[in-house]
Amino acid sequence: VTAQIPYSKFPPHCVEITVELPSCLSNDVFLFSALPDAPGTPEPTNVTGDSNEYEFHVMAENAAGVGPPSDVSKLIKCREPVSPPSAPNIVKVTDTSKTSVSLEWTKPVFDGGMEIIGYIIEMCKADLEAWQKVNAETVLATKYTVVDLEAGEHYKFRVSAVNGAGKGESCEVPASVQTVDRLSAPEIDIDANFKQTHIVRAGASIRLFIAFSGRPVPTAVWSKADANLSLRADIQTTDSFSTLTVEECNRNDAGKYVFTVENNSGSKSITFTVKVLDTPGPPGPITFKDVTRGSITLMWDAPVLDGGSRIHHYIVEKREASRRSWQVVSSKCTRQIFKVTDLAEGVPYYYRVSAENEYGVGEPCELTEPVVATEEPAPPKRLDIVDTTKSSVVLAWLKPDHDGGSRVTGYLLEMKQKGSDSWIERVTIKTTKDRTTLTVKDSMRGDSGKYYLTLENTGEVVTIRAGSDLVLDAAIGGKPEPKVFWSKGDRELDLCEKISLQYTSKRAIAVIKFCDRSDSGKYTLTVKNASGMKQLSVLVKVLGMYSMINIHT
Repeated sequence: VTAQIPYSKFPPHCVEITVELPSCLSNDVFLFSALPDAPGTPEPTNVTGDSNEYEFHVMAENAAGVGPPSDVSKLIKCREPVSPPSAPNIVKVTDTSKTSVSLEWTKPVFDGGMEIIGYIIEMCKADLEAWQKVNAETVLATKYTVVDLEAGEHYKFRVSAVNGAGKGESCEVPASVQTVDRLSAPEIDIDANFKQTHIVRAGASIRLFIAFSGRPVPTAVWSKADANLSLRADIQTTDSFSTLTVEECNRNDAGKYVFTVENNSGSKSITFTVKVLDTPGPPGPITFKDVTRGSITLMWDAPVLDGGSRIHHYIVEKREASRRSWQVVSSKCTRQIFKVTDLAEGVPYYYRVSAENEYGVGEPCELTEPVVATEEPAPPKRLDIVDTTKSSVVLAWLKPDHDGGSRVTGYLLEMKQKGSDSWIERVTIKTTKDRTTLTVKDSMRGDSGKYYLTLENTGEVVTIRAGSDLVLDAAIGGKPEPKVFWSKGDRELDLCEKISLQYTSKRAIAVIKFCDRSDSGKYTLTVKNASGMKQLSVLVKVLGMYSMINIHT
């Protein structure tokens, strides 16, 4: 510690100055030599006892002895000498816009022996060199954005550190800076503690916060993968951050949320997975098989939304179509298939399935149409004999009203001769292909027996009896409204006494009256507009009875 003690009279050169420190560790006495060319200023000396406070008084000494002491000085704290800090290191420009410049720098290597209390930023126009202070108060951080600048102008900047001893040397940005917008691709900034997978309980709030940057300011869009955002979703977006909030969430709010920012320089996206702990959603569509008089086998898919928890089991229920109450047939089904038994024959039943996890029973999936527990399909309708020869019979029919609850896999034709009471199995057809006609060959000549048949209808070939009217009726549509016409072969049908045509916006009907064998052939319906053309053909064979065919396009 350097102590400089002035005194009022200049002593002889040989006189020493004695300085007592009564507040020191032990009233030690330090002797100072007076300097001949600096009256009142003794030589500096080191005082032990860092961070202690001291009082001083001075006594003069000559050949006659030591004189009385001076008044006691104020308390003086011992410390190293201080000075203003050195210049900051590496002042650089991090960003510019039309009206602002952002600067960053590092702390000075030497702080001058005192704590740095802030920084002063100065600027001037590049061609004027008239420096002026930018910040009214000292800046504590090591970065600063200078605003309210002139667009397109060139500026110089420098930064100085400040401590208790004053302002230190400055460090200048190496080159002048022009105020122009810098284009940058969007960037997304996520806090390290912010996870991309969020788990919330049903009834709580979902809150996703994202900070972003980019120039020009990017547009920010929230979306949900494979679904639309809930109407309850609230989105707040500024130029630098965006927040998505969903209050009182439920299982339907679970899923993947995508945040996308985009500007002229590019785009960037991030995906968040949200799990809502809730009861499960409805299982997949219910299908059935193996329908019998007293049982049915149901099958279904697992729920798309499992409520954030493993599915423990399924609950299967049934109810008669005439009743409103449901009856549980299984409360602990662990598979996605179940056979329901003890059904009343001929009674239509509705079925529904619900999934259950640790949070409870979820929303059920229900069959939209009832299923009748029966083994036998209904009989076909309008079994007709449309043509006969010496050794064959051509039969035609319409499909049954219902298939008995399961797909038809075969057909059985039985016949009996006139005057007989016994039916004989004539032919069994095992096929999954729909049919409309069947030719029974090798019949006895003159056979006038009866026929019993279980078959389905397809409408591939139209067979009618000569002398009947042929009605071709088709449902049509299209925008703009199409041009429609019927044709036979390559010739368009025209209105005449034998043919009547009726075209509306929804139907195209052609009627050929009193058909004969010359009316057999291929009839084609053509529908066309500016968007395209479609054709549908039907083969007509004139043999016998009247027939009306509906063609759906």
